Amino acid sequence: MKINNMKNNNLLKLCLTIYALVLSQGYSAQSAIDTTTKKPLTETTTNDTQDQKTSGVSISPSMIRFNAKAGTTQVKTIKVNNQTNKSMSFQILLQDFGLSSDGKTESAKKPDDKYSLSKYLNISPSFIELKPYESKVITITANIPNNEFGYIAMWTNLVIDQVTERGKMEVPNATPKTIALGITAGMGFAIQVSQNPPNVIINNVEITKMNFQNHDVKNKADAINLKVKNQGDGIGYCLYYLELTNLATGKLRKFKVNQFGVLPGYEKEISFNLPAELPKGKYSGLAVIDFGDSGQLQTAELEFTIQ
Repeated sequence: MKINNMKNNNLLKLCLTIYALVLSQGYSAQSAIDTTTKKPLTETTTNDTQDQKTSGVSISPSMIRFNAKAGTTQVKTIKVNNQTNKSMSFQILLQDFGLSSDGKTESAKKPDDKYSLSKYLNISPSFIELKPYESKVITITANIPNNEFGYIAMWTNLVIDQVTERGKMEVPNATPKTIALGITAGMGFAIQVSQNPPNVIINNVEITKMNFQNHDVKNKADAINLKVKNQGDGIGYCLYYLELTNLATGKLRKFKVNQFGVLPGYEKEISFNLPAELPKGKYSGLAVIDFGDSGQLQTAELEFTIQ
Protein backbone atom coordinates (compact mmCIF):
# COMPACT_ATOMS: atom_id res chain seq x y z
CA MET A 1 0.00 0.00 0.00
CA LYS A 2 1.25 3.48 -0.88
CA ILE A 3 -0.11 6.40 1.14
CA ASN A 4 0.20 9.99 -0.07
CA ASN A 5 -0.56 13.22 1.82
CA MET A 6 -1.34 15.82 -0.89
CA LYS A 7 -1.43 19.56 -0.11
CA ASN A 8 -2.30 21.66 -3.24
CA ASN A 9 -19.61 13.63 11.27
CA ASN A 10 -30.09 7.14 13.80
CA LEU A 11 -31.59 5.04 15.57
CA LEU A 12 -34.69 3.06 16.14
CA LYS A 13 -34.94 2.23 19.87
CA LEU A 14 -37.14 -0.66 20.89
CA CYS A 15 -38.26 0.03 24.47
CA LEU A 16 -38.80 -3.28 26.15
CA THR A 17 -40.73 -2.60 29.31
CA ILE A 18 -40.66 -5.82 31.32
CA TYR A 19 -43.21 -5.26 34.03
CA ALA A 20 -41.88 -5.39 37.58
CA LEU A 21 -38.44 -6.50 36.38
CA VAL A 22 -36.38 -4.43 33.96
CA LEU A 23 -36.42 -1.63 31.38
CA SER A 24 -33.91 -2.34 28.62
CA GLN A 25 -32.99 0.17 25.93
CA GLY A 26 -30.17 0.88 23.43
CA TYR A 27 -29.04 3.82 21.32
CA SER A 28 -26.96 4.35 18.16
CA ALA A 29 -25.24 7.59 17.30
CA GLN A 30 -25.29 7.12 13.58
CA SER A 31 -28.76 6.07 12.43
CA ALA A 32 -32.03 4.33 13.18
CA ILE A 33 -31.49 0.58 13.52
CA ASP A 34 -33.89 -2.31 13.05
CA THR A 35 -33.12 -4.49 16.06
CA THR A 36 -34.30 -7.61 14.23
CA THR A 37 -32.36 -7.32 10.97
CA LYS A 38 -29.55 -5.06 12.30
CA LYS A 39 -29.94 -2.94 9.16
CA PRO A 40 -30.38 0.87 9.06
CA LEU A 41 -33.91 2.11 8.68
CA THR A 42 -34.76 4.85 6.22
CA GLU A 43 -38.19 5.22 7.78
CA THR A 44 -39.55 4.31 11.19
CA THR A 45 -43.06 2.91 10.93
CA THR A 46 -46.00 2.33 13.23
CA ASN A 47 -47.25 -1.02 14.48
CA ASP A 48 -50.29 -0.98 12.24
CA THR A 49 -49.63 -3.31 9.27
CA GLN A 50 -51.45 -1.12 6.79
CA ASP A 51 -49.69 2.06 8.02
CA GLN A 52 -46.26 0.44 7.67
CA LYS A 53 -46.54 0.53 3.88
CA THR A 54 -47.39 4.23 3.55
CA SER A 55 -46.46 6.17 6.69
CA GLY A 56 -43.89 6.74 9.38
CA VAL A 57 -42.08 9.27 11.52
CA SER A 58 -39.15 11.20 10.10
CA ILE A 59 -36.50 13.48 11.60
CA SER A 60 -34.54 16.12 9.69
CA PRO A 61 -31.70 16.90 9.58
CA SER A 62 -30.02 13.63 10.56
CA MET A 63 -27.05 15.40 12.17
CA ILE A 64 -26.49 18.76 13.87
CA ARG A 65 -23.15 20.55 13.63
CA PHE A 66 -22.27 23.65 15.61
CA ASN A 67 -19.16 25.71 14.84
CA ALA A 68 -19.52 28.47 17.42
CA LYS A 69 -16.61 30.54 18.67
CA ALA A 70 -15.78 30.54 22.37
CA GLY A 71 -18.05 32.89 24.29
CA THR A 72 -20.81 32.94 21.65
CA THR A 73 -24.28 31.45 21.15
CA GLN A 74 -25.51 29.50 18.13
CA VAL A 75 -28.98 28.11 17.36
CA LYS A 76 -30.00 25.08 15.27
CA THR A 77 -33.38 23.44 14.65
CA ILE A 78 -34.64 19.94 13.95
CA LYS A 79 -38.03 18.95 12.54
CA VAL A 80 -40.13 15.96 13.59
CA ASN A 81 -42.79 14.81 11.10
CA ASN A 82 -45.62 12.46 12.07
CA GLN A 83 -46.82 10.98 8.76
CA THR A 84 -49.25 8.54 10.39
CA ASN A 85 -52.93 8.61 11.26
CA LYS A 86 -52.18 8.30 14.98
CA SER A 87 -51.26 10.89 17.61
CA MET A 88 -47.79 10.45 19.12
CA SER A 89 -45.81 11.97 21.98
CA PHE A 90 -42.04 12.30 22.29
CA GLN A 91 -39.67 13.43 24.99
CA ILE A 92 -36.41 15.08 23.98
CA LEU A 93 -33.26 14.62 26.01
CA LEU A 94 -29.47 14.61 25.68
CA GLN A 95 -27.20 11.60 26.16
CA ASP A 96 -23.42 12.05 26.19
CA PHE A 97 -21.28 9.22 24.87
CA GLY A 98 -17.75 8.08 24.25
CA LEU A 99 -16.37 5.42 21.93
CA SER A 100 -14.18 2.37 22.36
CA SER A 101 -10.68 2.39 20.92
CA ASP A 102 -12.00 0.94 17.62
CA GLY A 103 -14.35 3.88 17.22
CA LYS A 104 -17.45 1.64 17.10
CA THR A 105 -18.87 0.78 20.52
CA GLU A 106 -20.55 3.59 22.44
CA SER A 107 -20.29 4.05 26.18
CA ALA A 108 -22.22 6.49 28.35
CA LYS A 109 -20.46 9.63 29.54
CA LYS A 110 -21.41 12.05 32.31
CA PRO A 111 -22.25 15.67 31.39
CA ASP A 112 -19.19 16.88 33.31
CA ASP A 113 -16.87 14.95 30.99
CA LYS A 114 -14.43 17.21 29.11
CA TYR A 115 -15.91 16.42 25.69
CA SER A 116 -19.60 16.28 26.71
CA LEU A 117 -21.55 18.95 24.86
CA SER A 118 -24.86 18.53 26.69
CA LYS A 119 -23.94 20.89 29.54
CA TYR A 120 -23.81 23.78 27.07
CA LEU A 121 -27.06 23.01 25.22
CA ASN A 122 -30.65 24.10 25.82
CA ILE A 123 -33.60 22.30 24.18
CA SER A 124 -37.02 23.82 23.56
CA PRO A 125 -39.47 22.20 23.86
CA SER A 126 -38.39 19.09 25.78
CA PHE A 127 -41.72 17.33 25.13
CA ILE A 128 -43.89 17.36 22.01
CA GLU A 129 -47.29 15.96 21.09
CA LEU A 130 -47.92 15.37 17.39
CA LYS A 131 -51.36 14.97 15.91
CA PRO A 132 -51.76 12.81 12.79
CA TYR A 133 -49.75 14.31 9.89
CA GLU A 134 -48.45 17.13 12.08
CA SER A 135 -44.88 18.47 12.22
CA LYS A 136 -43.09 20.37 14.98
CA VAL A 137 -39.72 22.08 15.29
CA ILE A 138 -37.28 21.59 18.16
CA THR A 139 -34.77 24.37 18.86
CA ILE A 140 -31.28 23.55 20.15
CA THR A 141 -29.24 26.46 21.50
CA ALA A 142 -25.50 26.14 22.15
CA ASN A 143 -24.02 28.53 24.73
CA ILE A 144 -20.27 28.00 24.33
CA PRO A 145 -18.20 29.21 27.30
CA ASN A 146 -15.42 31.75 27.00
CA ASN A 147 -12.81 29.54 28.65
CA GLU A 148 -10.57 26.59 27.76
CA PHE A 149 -13.60 24.36 27.04
CA GLY A 150 -14.78 26.80 24.38
CA TYR A 151 -11.78 25.93 22.24
CA ILE A 152 -12.18 22.13 22.04
CA ALA A 153 -14.43 19.83 20.01
CA MET A 154 -17.39 18.37 21.92
CA TRP A 155 -20.28 16.05 21.09
CA THR A 156 -23.47 14.44 22.41
CA ASN A 157 -26.64 12.66 21.22
CA LEU A 158 -30.04 14.31 20.95
CA VAL A 159 -32.51 11.54 21.77
CA ILE A 160 -36.11 11.83 20.59
CA ASP A 161 -37.93 9.10 22.48
CA GLN A 162 -41.56 8.09 22.04
CA VAL A 163 -43.72 8.16 25.16
CA THR A 164 -46.19 5.27 25.21
CA GLU A 165 -48.88 4.31 27.67
CA ARG A 166 -48.50 1.01 29.49
CA GLY A 167 -51.80 -0.82 29.54
CA LYS A 168 -53.01 -3.18 32.20
CA MET A 169 -51.73 -6.70 31.73
CA GLU A 170 -54.21 -9.55 32.08
CA VAL A 171 -52.66 -12.89 33.09
CA PRO A 172 -54.97 -15.93 32.80
CA ASN A 173 -54.96 -18.32 35.78
CA ALA A 174 -52.57 -16.12 37.76
CA THR A 175 -51.57 -17.18 41.28
CA PRO A 176 -49.83 -15.20 44.06
CA LYS A 177 -46.54 -16.72 42.87
CA THR A 178 -47.01 -15.80 39.21
CA ILE A 179 -44.38 -13.58 37.64
CA ALA A 180 -45.67 -12.01 34.42
CA LEU A 181 -43.71 -10.24 31.70
CA GLY A 182 -45.06 -7.71 29.23
CA ILE A 183 -43.58 -5.76 26.32
CA THR A 184 -44.43 -2.22 25.24
CA ALA A 185 -42.91 -1.28 21.89
CA GLY A 186 -41.96 2.29 21.06
CA MET A 187 -39.65 4.18 18.72
CA GLY A 188 -36.85 6.61 19.18
CA PHE A 189 -34.08 8.42 17.33
CA ALA A 190 -30.58 9.51 18.28
CA ILE A 191 -29.17 12.48 16.38
CA GLN A 192 -25.47 13.21 16.79
CA VAL A 193 -24.77 16.81 17.82
CA SER A 194 -21.24 18.17 17.52
CA GLN A 195 -19.38 21.41 18.21
CA ASN A 196 -16.24 22.20 16.21
CA PRO A 197 -14.88 25.65 17.16
CA PRO A 198 -13.05 27.45 14.34
CA ASN A 199 -9.61 26.89 15.90
CA VAL A 200 -9.59 23.05 15.77
CA ILE A 201 -7.96 20.99 13.01
CA ILE A 202 -10.56 18.96 11.12
CA ASN A 203 -8.62 18.00 7.97
CA ASN A 204 -5.96 15.76 9.49
CA VAL A 205 -7.62 12.38 8.91
CA GLU A 206 -5.06 9.87 7.66
CA ILE A 207 -5.41 6.52 5.91
CA THR A 208 -3.37 4.15 8.07
CA LYS A 209 -4.23 0.84 6.36
CA MET A 210 -5.57 -0.39 3.01
CA ASN A 211 -6.04 -3.99 1.89
CA PHE A 212 -7.92 -6.18 -0.58
CA GLN A 213 -10.30 -8.83 0.76
CA ASN A 214 -11.15 -11.83 -1.43
CA HIS A 215 -14.68 -13.11 -1.72
CA ASP A 216 -15.23 -16.21 0.44
CA VAL A 217 -17.99 -17.96 2.40
CA LYS A 218 -18.01 -15.23 5.05
CA ASN A 219 -17.59 -12.24 2.76
CA LYS A 220 -20.32 -11.79 0.16
CA ALA A 221 -18.15 -9.77 -2.20
CA ASP A 222 -14.61 -8.73 -2.95
CA ALA A 223 -13.83 -5.59 -1.00
CA ILE A 224 -11.28 -2.87 -0.40
CA ASN A 225 -10.89 -2.11 3.29
CA LEU A 226 -9.52 1.10 4.78
CA LYS A 227 -8.62 2.14 8.28
CA VAL A 228 -8.43 5.87 8.97
CA LYS A 229 -7.38 7.84 12.05
CA ASN A 230 -8.21 11.38 13.05
CA GLN A 231 -4.88 12.94 14.00
CA GLY A 232 -6.42 16.38 14.53
CA ASP A 233 -8.16 17.87 17.57
CA GLY A 234 -11.51 18.49 15.81
CA ILE A 235 -14.26 16.16 14.60
CA GLY A 236 -13.37 15.21 11.03
CA TYR A 237 -16.19 15.08 8.46
CA CYS A 238 -14.87 13.79 5.15
CA LEU A 239 -15.97 12.64 1.72
CA TYR A 240 -14.35 9.50 0.38
CA TYR A 241 -14.42 7.55 -2.87
CA LEU A 242 -12.56 4.81 -4.70
CA GLU A 243 -11.07 4.74 -8.20
CA LEU A 244 -10.19 1.42 -9.88
CA THR A 245 -7.99 1.05 -12.96
CA ASN A 246 -7.83 -2.20 -14.89
CA LEU A 247 -4.09 -2.57 -15.51
CA ALA A 248 -4.64 -4.64 -18.66
CA THR A 249 -7.14 -2.36 -20.42
CA GLY A 250 -6.54 0.98 -18.70
CA LYS A 251 -10.28 1.36 -18.05
CA LEU A 252 -11.02 3.62 -15.05
CA ARG A 253 -14.06 3.28 -12.78
CA LYS A 254 -14.96 5.75 -10.05
CA PHE A 255 -17.27 4.61 -7.26
CA LYS A 256 -19.83 6.87 -5.63
CA VAL A 257 -18.85 9.44 -3.03
CA ASN A 258 -19.74 8.67 0.58
CA GLN A 259 -19.32 10.58 3.82
CA PHE A 260 -18.07 9.69 7.28
CA GLY A 261 -17.20 11.41 10.53
CA VAL A 262 -14.52 10.45 13.03
CA LEU A 263 -13.91 11.86 16.50
CA PRO A 264 -10.49 13.28 17.38
CA GLY A 265 -7.98 10.59 18.31
CA TYR A 266 -10.22 7.73 17.10
CA GLU A 267 -9.95 5.28 14.22
CA LYS A 268 -12.64 4.18 11.79
CA GLU A 269 -12.88 1.23 9.41
CA ILE A 270 -14.39 1.69 5.93
CA SER A 271 -15.22 -1.04 3.44
CA PHE A 272 -15.89 -0.75 -0.32
CA ASN A 273 -17.77 -3.77 -1.70
CA LEU A 274 -16.70 -4.27 -5.30
CA PRO A 275 -19.35 -5.13 -7.92
CA ALA A 276 -19.52 -8.80 -8.87
CA GLU A 277 -19.42 -7.98 -12.61
CA LEU A 278 -15.86 -6.62 -12.49
CA PRO A 279 -13.74 -8.57 -15.01
CA LYS A 280 -11.01 -10.77 -13.60
CA GLY A 281 -7.49 -9.41 -13.71
CA LYS A 282 -5.04 -7.03 -12.06
CA TYR A 283 -6.22 -3.67 -10.77
CA SER A 284 -4.86 -0.54 -9.16
CA GLY A 285 -7.10 0.95 -6.49
CA LEU A 286 -6.89 4.58 -5.40
CA ALA A 287 -8.76 5.59 -2.23
CA VAL A 288 -9.31 9.32 -1.77
CA ILE A 289 -10.40 11.25 1.32
CA ASP A 290 -11.63 14.74 0.42
CA PHE A 291 -11.92 17.48 3.04
CA GLY A 292 -13.82 19.80 0.72
CA ASP A 293 -10.70 21.61 -0.48
CA SER A 294 -8.96 20.57 -3.69
CA GLY A 295 -5.63 21.33 -2.03
CA GLN A 296 -6.27 18.97 0.89
CA LEU A 297 -6.55 15.30 -0.08
CA GLN A 298 -5.44 12.09 1.59
CA THR A 299 -4.88 9.17 -0.78
CA ALA A 300 -3.72 5.56 -0.67
CA GLU A 301 -2.95 3.16 -3.54
CA LEU A 302 -3.06 -0.61 -3.74
CA GLU A 303 -2.56 -3.20 -6.49
CA PHE A 304 -4.61 -6.41 -6.31
CA THR A 305 -5.94 -9.25 -8.44
CA ILE A 306 -9.57 -10.30 -8.92
CA GLN A 307 -9.66 -14.05 -9.62
